Amino acid sequence: MGFKVINSIFSPELEFGETLLASIDAELLNGRWLNEDDLIDNTSDADAIVCSGPIQNWTPRVIQGLTQCRILASLGIGYDSIHLETATEMGIVVTNIPDYCIDEVSSHATALLLALGRKLFQIDKCVRDHHINFVPPRRKPIAEFLSPIHRLRDQTVGIIGMGKIGTATALKAKGLGMRVVAHDPYVLNEVMFSRGVEPVGLDTLLEESDYLSIHAWLSNETRHMIGKEELSKMKPTAFLINTARGEIVDQPALVSALQQGRIAGAGLDVTSDDPIASDNPMLDMANVIFSGHSAWYSTTSDSGPMFWHKAMGQVVTALNGVWPEYAVNPEVKSKWFEKWCE
Repeated sequence: MGFKVINSIFSPELEFGETLLASIDAELLNGRWLNEDDLIDNTSDADAIVCSGPIQNWTPRVIQGLTQCRILASLGIGYDSIHLETATEMGIVVTNIPDYCIDEVSSHATALLLALGRKLFQIDKCVRDHHINFVPPRRKPIAEFLSPIHRLRDQTVGIIGMGKIGTATALKAKGLGMRVVAHDPYVLNEVMFSRGVEPVGLDTLLEESDYLSIHAWLSNETRHMIGKEELSKMKPTAFLINTARGEIVDQPALVSALQQGRIAGAGLDVTSDDPIASDNPMLDMANVIFSGHSAWYSTTSDSGPMFWHKAMGQVVTALNGVWPEYAVNPEVKSKWFEKWCE
């Protein structure tokens, strides 16, 4: 009897690597289910599932219904919406795509840094509204919002999370001549030094950074790690940039800090209410830039097997009885082989 593979985030305009299944005896079912009940009703008898962390909520209730599932293969780097402990209990290996959109997200974070620091959006609006140039910017309302603009090479970038994207962002900031400090308790200091980055504690990073760029993954440890207390330690001239997960930042605390001028602004690709609510006060703030969870995107990243086929490749590997390369719960390995490969 063949395997049942489910693509639970199917879009008809995309090819998810269905051709890879030709090498195994597998039936493919495509669908797009976003809530708990629909996931339970449509995926309970799957041997393997291509899924998505950010747009689907794989709760314990959903995962406990996957009685014969060997692998949950998530598209993307993040897998915080998959309850990893329950998957491990059920003998299910979870995979992600850790080498995806590294250049896109790091470039996006750098673009937000430059736009915030050079106040490009405010200047653009002023030019459009008043048909004026900025040589020299001494008269109101120009001087009020232009000051201060600092030379980049005199500034410090603080990176939270020195994984692949954090490292790429750090190297791009170094290329701009900026000082880079970083906080990541899971990366050796020697590794950071080898990248020209200074390892520091979180408090030091908050106090010294002119730009704070978040590249951590969302977990119980990082949820709301940037809250009222942390924001109070930042410079009033500092900017916060988040291209990781919205819930790493305590959003009400961020709103309050921006309203009170305790930080200078923010560049947000993600928010805790993603998509952002229409009544969010930050939408009316000229010193906040939103990019609608688009940091991952480029024409290259959204085409062909470079991305869309990778999750299905993990599925084929697992169904062939081989441990998948991108497993994120290695503690299930012995149980997985015992349960599925005997």
